[in-house]
Amino acid sequence: MSLFTVAAAATTVWLASLLAGCAAGRHPARLAPVDPPGRTQFESYCAACHHIDGQGVAGEAPPLTGSSWVTGPERRLIRILLHGVRGPIEVAGKTYNREMPGFGQVMTDAEIASLASFVRSRFGGMSGPVEPAAIRRIRTAAPQRRDPWTADELLDGR
Repeated sequence: MSLFTVAAAATTVWLASLLAGCAAGRHPARLAPVDPPGRTQFESYCAACHHIDGQGVAGEAPPLTGSSWVTGPERRLIRILLHGVRGPIEVAGKTYNREMPGFGQVMTDAEIASLASFVRSRFGGMSGPVEPAAIRRIRTAAPQRRDPWTADELLDGR
């Protein structure tokens, strides 16, 4: 047996015992849970008014939880996120008359898709992501739009 073979075998035994000793009595490391995509955007742009729990603020910002504005056609929520909404809007049997700004000027298609996916999943129980291509289609369908939508426009599907 060569000196090299003996040294390699000794190194292997030493490494195995080192690893076994390090692992003895230890629990596997747990990674911190990863925030779902869109949560950061929601906390940055939406939570101040709609709260992190999606319950809104009475008389100020409508609740998102279970709202048909969240669970309805994805294009409606995308339009709200891109351009905002103003004027009277009914949510959960109450009328709100505030203006929500749009984020189309400050967020990319991917960021808005991530935000829409988070909102629909977290507050509407909807599965499946909103794709950036859907945002792009709606953004390019109304390239000159700068004003917020009204509830009537959104419900008419325009």
